[in-house]
Parts: sequence; structure tokens; C-alpha cells
Amino acid sequence: MTETASRPQKSSTFTSGAPVHLYHDGTSHFVQQDGDLLHLFLEAPEDMEEGQVMSFHHGDARFDDLQKQDDGRWKATLPMQKHRNTQYRFKVQISGRTYWLSQAGVQPGPTLFAQDFKVSHNRPPGWVHERVFYQIFPDRFRNGDPSINLKSGEYTYEDRAVVHRKWYMDPNAAMGANEYFGGDLEGIRHSLDYLKDLGVNALYLNPIFQSPSVHAYDTQDHFKIDEHFGTNEGFAALVDELHQNDIKIMLDGVFNHTGSWHKWMNRERIYSEPGAFQGGPTRDYYTYVGDQPEEYIAWFGFATLPKLNYGNPEVLENMITGEDSVVRFWLKAPYHIDGWRLDAAPVIGKHGTDEGNHEVLQKIWQTAREENPEAYIIGEHFGDAIPWLQGGEEDGVMNYYGFTIPTWAFLGGEDESGKCVQLDAADYARSVMHYLSFIPFHNQLALFNNLCSHDTKRFASICPDLERRKLGATLQFVHIGVPCIYYGDEIGLEGEGDPLSRRTMPWDWKELWETGLYDHYKQLARIRKQEKALQEGSYSVLHAQGDHLVIQRRFGPERILALITRGEPLAYPLEGAWQDLMSGQTMQGEVKLSGPSAVLLKQG
Repeated sequence: MTETASRPQKSSTFTSGAPVHLYHDGTSHFVQQDGDLLHLFLEAPEDMEEGQVMSFHHGDARFDDLQKQDDGRWKATLPMQKHRNTQYRFKVQISGRTYWLSQAGVQPGPTLFAQDFKVSHNRPPGWVHERVFYQIFPDRFRNGDPSINLKSGEYTYEDRAVVHRKWYMDPNAAMGANEYFGGDLEGIRHSLDYLKDLGVNALYLNPIFQSPSVHAYDTQDHFKIDEHFGTNEGFAALVDELHQNDIKIMLDGVFNHTGSWHKWMNRERIYSEPGAFQGGPTRDYYTYVGDQPEEYIAWFGFATLPKLNYGNPEVLENMITGEDSVVRFWLKAPYHIDGWRLDAAPVIGKHGTDEGNHEVLQKIWQTAREENPEAYIIGEHFGDAIPWLQGGEEDGVMNYYGFTIPTWAFLGGEDESGKCVQLDAADYARSVMHYLSFIPFHNQLALFNNLCSHDTKRFASICPDLERRKLGATLQFVHIGVPCIYYGDEIGLEGEGDPLSRRTMPWDWKELWETGLYDHYKQLARIRKQEKALQEGSYSVLHAQGDHLVIQRRFGPERILALITRGEPLAYPLEGAWQDLMSGQTMQGEVKLSGPSAVLLKQG
């Protein structure tokens, strides 16, 4: 971690406490759809004089009066918009003062329209709510069929021979994408009992299609499983077995570029038919900036990753919209995958740029839903992904910006570039809550929350302290959205970025496992799968100061509190009786935590 000068920091406080209690969220307790009508409910003080819901009907502002209900809540009904999201906010009068409530919270004046509550016709699939994902980099997870292992010198990639390495070795940065360890699909199948014991019920696999590199993001054939991972028939059988065990599967979709070995480019002259490199009929599938064969636009300038041109209708049809497109092929029988993760999502587009990006991604979403109405589509975004999360484009994203990066800073004191940062609980809360305030509730529930991935440092290397690693896992499972464990996180696997973040899973060296961490993940997965508030409930931060966080997940009357301290002792008063979801004990009065530690409490 790079050292920087530090200066004393004054601890700030974040609290959701407002001058009045006004509460609304996107759960079915507060939002009920009846055909083309929305019934909206609001919790408000007894002395509320009047209130309205402000919305927009065909672009015009509309105000619908709130009516007091027998259960003490207030209700208004308004029509849903058919061609766009229905967005709304509450305006109320209490003791002669006006207050507004939106996803930005209670304010004395109106907030940005972009922070309104939103309801979309194009919602993420409901099955994701109860899932715990597990990300697998296939070559490094488990070797189940040594007979299909790549052999050293089998071919050359970028003028160097590929190499097979022993499972116990560390990846060698000097070898780049040319070293293989032998993980395969059969190894995943052999691990189903392990995954089920951990509590995993959904998988995300890094690319598995034919490719000359170990990372496989330079696809050679989108319709063929790489022979060193298995076969198409074997993959179909694996998916069938996963589904029999109620485990969903999402594949990595590399739609921004192909590999240079792909027949459309054919830079290495593997195919007899001329590709773009030979001036063939697929030249316009890519974007050329000169007359020479190599003068094409590639992702990040890597010649092995020529960028696809979605300004060409044939590219759009072959990759996305056609009956035999890549998107459809793996969603259809006999494979029936459950979703796509879109690699480099915000840069996909026309003519070597991101032109038409939203249009292309909408077509991916629409096509996937035509084949499987419950398909889950997420994007890879390292930055702000709000524009892609408004319904009908991406159901969720790898939530680096809204979860991973703030969590690294709060628990590890490090940002995404490896620089030292000082982020207290209040800063963490503001960052997370501000981001969520722009995202429709149902898309919040589909955010893909990871502590690290194949593209980052391992979380264990960011947080060497075991107890803080447990806190990271707790934050991950409490955060709104879907938790995804990167293989090996559950046993404390370390790695200072690629390639060490892609170490092999040490199956035969259990003495290296942090079994207490594994048990913690297992317990969190159990709790999440039994508590609807953690699956589908709203998310709010009730208090954040210094080392202390108090997070609430709520589904109607059901409430779960996560009390967290990263260091300093925490004392927090409770109203009524609460159950400790980890120990099963009943807790009342003041809860005291010494740090770093956490407790999950359920009201009742």
C-alpha cells in the first residue's frame, strides 16, 4: 500500500434521523401494483395534516392526495407509465411545515428528480433475491479430468509456448496468459457438495469458450466450450446437475470484442477463409483506422482483442438478436444457462467507440428475456453505473463503485488504485446511501456485491486482519443486492492482484485454510437464505460515526439490524426484544461490542 501523508481527522456522524418520521420503500408492504395502477403507502406521524404523492403523467406533474388508512398508514393511487419508469415522491405538511420524502430521505425542500422512488415494468428476475453466488476462474478452481489438461508446448500464443504448471505453484506474472494449471468443468462438478455445504446456490463462471489464453477473454469460438475445460455435451450435463441441485449458473459474455484468433479476424491465419486481417468480408465487423491489416481498434490497444463494430447489422444479429446468436445459443436447450455477465459493458458500441452503447445493451437484455423471461443480466462497471440501472438494460452490476470500493476503504484503508485512504463510518454511509438513492428499488435488490474478483486484489490482502475480513463478509451479506464469493475468499486466499489473485484453490492443503472464516461465511449464507428482510428488504443506515455502523434491513414489520464496529467499542440501545441470528440468544437493553466485531439482530 502506497504511503501518503496523513492529517488528523475529525470524526463525522451520519444518521438517518430526520426531523419527522416519514417512511416508504419499494417492498410489497409499501408498493402494490394492480394492473396499470400503483397503490402507495406511507408511514407518517399521527399529527400529519395532509400529504400528496407527486408524480409525472405523460411528462406533466401530477399530485394525488394521501388518505389515512385504518392501520395508520397513508395511501395514494396513481397510474403507471407504460413507456417509462413511474417515478414519484411524497410531499407532506406537519405542524405547518412542508417535508419531502424521496430516495434521498426526508428533506425540507424537493430533491433531484433522479432520486425519486421508481417503479419499472422491466424488473430483474425474482430468483436472484435468495441466491448466494460463487465466482469461479475455471483454470484455477479444481482439476477434475487430468486427461484434458493442456500440455506444455501444445501451441504458441503471442510468440510464446503455452505451459502447464503444477497445482501447488504460484502463477508467474512473466508467463502472462500462457500458463495453465488444469482446472475444468469436471472439477466444478466434483465440488458440488462443497459448494452446497458453504451455502452457495448460484455460480458465475469466468469465460469458458474456446480461446488460446488462460483468461479466455479473447474468444476464438463463442459456440464451443474450450477443450481444456470440457465439451459442449459435458457443459449441458453440468448445468442439468446444477439445476437439479437448485443451483443457478451465469456465464461471462464477452460481447465488446473477439479474440484475434476468431475466424472473423483470423489474424493468425488459422482458418482458410479470409477474415478481416486478410481484407475478407468480415472486415467491417471491426473498425479500421487505416489500410493495413493490423490497423484496427482493439480494447485497450491489445491486438489480441479486436473491438466489435455494432454499427454493422450482421454483428448485431450474430452476437445478439438473431435466432442463432451467441446470446440465445446458451440460454436455449440443451444448456439453459440462467444469465449473462457482460464484460466491459460500458464500452460496447459502434465504430470502435461506445456510440449506441445503451441501445446495444438494451437489445442484449430484450433478447435474453425473449429466450428466458427470468434471465439475469449484469454488467461489469468499475465506475458509476446508475444510467444502466434504470430497468430494461442491466438488472444489476458488479457493484465495485457502490459497495466494493467503499468497503475496501472503510476496512482496509485502501482505494482501488492501492493508495491509502481514511474513510470513517459516516463517509462510508454517505457514499453507499447516495449511490443507492439514484437506483430503482428492484435494481438495488439485483446489485452484484463482491469483495474482490479476478480483476482486483484479494480482499484478504487488503484486510490482513481476520476479524476485519469477517466484517467484510458481514457487510457483503447484509448489503442490499446479491452476495458473490470469489472462490477462495471463504478460506482466506490471498493475492496482490493479477495473476496472484488467480491462485489455485488449495484443496489438498487444508492447513492453509482459515476455517473460522469459512464457518462465518457458511453461517452468513444460512442466515441470508432464511431471512426475507435480507433477501428483499430495504436498506438504510441508522447510525454511522467513527468505527461504528448500524444498518437496517426491513421488509414490512420485519427488521434486521447489523451492529458493526471496526475497532472502538460500541454500545447501542435496543427497544424491545431482539434475537441474535448468529447465537440464537434473545437480547434486550444495551448491546455492547468490542471491536472489531458484529452482531445481526432480528426484532421479535
